[in-house]
Amino acid sequence: MRIHTLLSTCFTVVLAGSAGAVTIGFGTGLNGVQDTQSNGNNQMRQNINITNTVVLQPGTYQATSWDYLAGADSGNGSVTQPVFPFLTAVNGPANHTVLAYGSTIDTEPGIQSGVAFGGANNVFTLTQATTIAAGVQNTNATGVQNSILTDTSFGRTDHANSGNFDEAGGVGNTLDSFGHANLPRTYAFSVEVDLIPEPSSLALLGFSGFFLLRRRR
Repeated sequence: MRIHTLLSTCFTVVLAGSAGAVTIGFGTGLNGVQDTQSNGNNQMRQNINITNTVVLQPGTYQATSWDYLAGADSGNGSVTQPVFPFLTAVNGPANHTVLAYGSTIDTEPGIQSGVAFGGANNVFTLTQATTIAAGVQNTNATGVQNSILTDTSFGRTDHANSGNFDEAGGVGNTLDSFGHANLPRTYAFSVEVDLIPEPSSLALLGFSGFFLLRRRR
């Protein structure tokens, strides 16, 4: 029993040291936020937070969840708010490559934490240190808008709308057609990313546990 407990403890310690959670994006703590109202037309909005980026080192990562602060509806009391989160590699000014994107959801109003990122395109691999940004986009439908609240007093966002955008729902897509690049505003959301341990780390785990066990004897 003591051997099993020791190995289990060692396993937990090595995993904790190998995998780390990273939050990308500003989050939900905005003051004086507002909802950018739909005018009833096709109102796809794609927003990439370029202020609160994170540099990730080489490795394989999984987007696990996201937090957001959403408005009640798009302004007329009847339109749902289908949006999906995504992550990009920042290539340069107003130039991004989609690394991962999540499931489309109908947002709930107010602060929502730990919402599943979802989807089958939530894992990505980096071969070099890369600046990562978090984005959110609503579906391209009449009367629907991005329900994530925004603050126009600080921060910068690469923003596209229905007449000028590239689709974020495709891994490897280049996003550079922004109606408003470097727009002065910040959106209330963030994405949580975890580092996936490499197989070599798991092998080291077994070796470390065995070595520690022998030393204890």
